[in-house]
Parts: sequence; C-alpha cells; structure tokens
Amino acid sequence: MRTPLTLSTTAARIRPAVFSELQARIDRIAARGEELVPLHIGDTHLAPPESAQRVLANVDPKDASIFRYGATIGVSQLREAIARRSPLAPNPATEVHVGNGGTHALFCAARSVLDAGDEVILASPYWPLAPGVFTACGAMITEAPLTQKLYADPTLDAAELFAQALTPRTKAIYFISPNNPDGKVLDRAQLQRIADFAIEHELWVFADEVYADATFGKEHVSIATLDGMRERTIVLGSVSKSHALAGLRIGSVIGPEPVIAAARRVSTHSAFNVSVVMQRAAIAALEDDAFPRAACAAYRAARDVAVSALEGSPINFHIAEGSTYLFLDFTPATLEASSWDRPLLAILERAVDRGVLLAPGDAFGAGYGLFARLCFTSVPPDRVKTGIARLRDAVAAFQKGEA
Repeated sequence: MRTPLTLSTTAARIRPAVFSELQARIDRIAARGEELVPLHIGDTHLAPPESAQRVLANVDPKDASIFRYGATIGVSQLREAIARRSPLAPNPATEVHVGNGGTHALFCAARSVLDAGDEVILASPYWPLAPGVFTACGAMITEAPLTQKLYADPTLDAAELFAQALTPRTKAIYFISPNNPDGKVLDRAQLQRIADFAIEHELWVFADEVYADATFGKEHVSIATLDGMRERTIVLGSVSKSHALAGLRIGSVIGPEPVIAAARRVSTHSAFNVSVVMQRAAIAALEDDAFPRAACAAYRAARDVAVSALEGSPINFHIAEGSTYLFLDFTPATLEASSWDRPLLAILERAVDRGVLLAPGDAFGAGYGLFARLCFTSVPPDRVKTGIARLRDAVAAFQKGEA
C-alpha cells in the first residue's frame, strides 16, 4: 500500500510568517479602514533616486528587449555598478551574482556551498528570513547570541560566542553588520576575531552587509577585506536598502569565482533571469552616489526621533549604531505580569488595536520572546512619533490590565 501524500520535511522546518498570530487582528483593523502605522516592516518612506524613477516612468512599450528573456547572469552594467561600490573591487564578470532580491541571491549562494545536514551558525538576533533560506538548502541551524551581548560588553570575544555553537558538522557562519534587528555595527577587532575563527575551523562566512551605507558615526568594515577572508566570504547586498528600491527585487552576492559560478547555475534553475526593466532602474540608481549619504543622514535623524519618543517608557533598548531599527526589550513592562503566559503577544495585540505594528522578537532568534523590532524609517518621523505614542498607550493599558 502506498503511503499518504505528505509535505517535505524541509518545508515543515521553515518557520511560519512573523505575523501568523496577529494577522486576523490586523485584517480586522484594515477592513474597518483605520490607519495603521507600519513600524514592523523593514522599508523606507524615502523616494528612490530620481534617475531610477525616470527609467521606470519612461519604459518604452515598443522596446522588444523588455519582453524577452534576459541574461541569466544579470545585465553586465548592473554587475559593474555593484562591483564599483564594493571595497573588494570584485571582477564583475566572475565574482558578482544578481538575484531577485537579496533573499534569492543569498539562497543561490547558500545552495552552492551547503549540503543536506550541514550546519550553519546564525549570529542572533538575525534577519527573520535567514533561517528559512538556509533550511531550504537542507542545512541545519544553530544559533550564537552575538550583538546584544556585544552591546552589553564590547570587550567580549565574538569568536568565543560562535565557538559555543560549533560542532563537527558546522560548515558556515552567518552574521549581519550593521545588524537587523538591533543596529549593532561590528568593529574591526571583533570582525578579526570572527575571521580568525572561520579560518581556524575552515568555515564559509555569509556576511550580510545590506545596511553597509547606514552607519551612524561608526565605520563599516567588510570582513571580506581582512587577510585570508576573501576566498571564504560571501557578501550580501541589496538596492532595497542602499537606494530605497525594495519593490524592484534586486539583490546581489559578491564571492569567490567558484561560488558565483555555482550560484548562477542555481539561479538559472530557480528564477532564470531577473527582470530586465528592474535591472535598468537599479543601474540608474547605483549611479547616484549622493543618495545613500543623504538617506543615512535622514535615517540617523529618524533614529533620534524614535529614541526621544521612547524616553521614560518601561522599554529597554540599545541605541542603534546603524541600519534602520530599534530592538525593544519589554521585560521591564512585564515584570508584574506573571499571570500572562505570553505577555508580549498581549502587548502587541493591544498595539494592533491602536493601529501600530511591530515585529515580534521570537522571529529574530531564541531568547527574544519579550522583544519586538521597530523600524524607524518605514514612515516619516512624525508618524514614527505617532506610532510610538500608541505603543506606549498599549503598554500602559497592558500594565493596568485594560484592553
């Protein structure tokens, strides 16, 4: 007798969406036409460079090339533009891969170096999609708490934190700097210890640098520039973050030639080619070197607005050194909430009812069940202030036992 149809065990290991438990509540608010302040999504309210807007506005419907298959390795001018902005000065012909967003680009590179049963150490807290990307490659995930610990004690040895998760099956490590969700920027000394660890244990390194342009008084250093690291490091980038073009779905990885060659094969068999029109818009955007600098200044100002709006609240957080987020710790607000099985969920439900959305912390790694991520760039600063005021009201209602 044949066994019943089943789903793959790999798919079953991929986590459900971040808002699975809050979605019905969100839908009810939206259906009533009430305003939602979306501080949960990692986006920007800034308009992208005008050069990219012009490309999209002036698409010629009679241009046959936009309706035909494109180059599976990406438009050469786009790869050249990506290479020009990298401190590695990679060969655009052999060391740059363009994907349908950073998520797809990372998957193609990960699938090129990982086999079923390999283990990847994820430095937490991390981007919520990272575990699913590696799991879809058949890999097993372990976690190493990193950036929150380094905020608390910058003298900690980052390599020792990774070492606690190392096993004989570990094949790669993944970290983000500037970090999503807590904004930590790893300094050169911390990166050197991670590099030494990777070299000692013959590990691949996935360096998520999509927020490299958004640092606030801190130097961004790519670990791939350190001695002995270029041949083992895969660097993730995205015009979603550098040039406010999330909807175009243009991401990239820079890495050793064998990895890129394999990633291109994976890409051909998962997406074939990236939209030609979107690549042209990205090329135009990447020619604007002033945009990332202006955006960084705007993001720093938005961070300061959010920090000021949270002052005096029963919420802990570290002031972000980069990226576009604050990682909020609601532990102080829940100290007298022993009767609640899931106090954060209760707070976020009240926040949704007041029209403000945050991303629940358990999506960012183990041990963050009382945390939530707030994006301070998804809406203009005045709406960030509005959202935080609503959040504070939700926390106060929770502490009083009110709905």
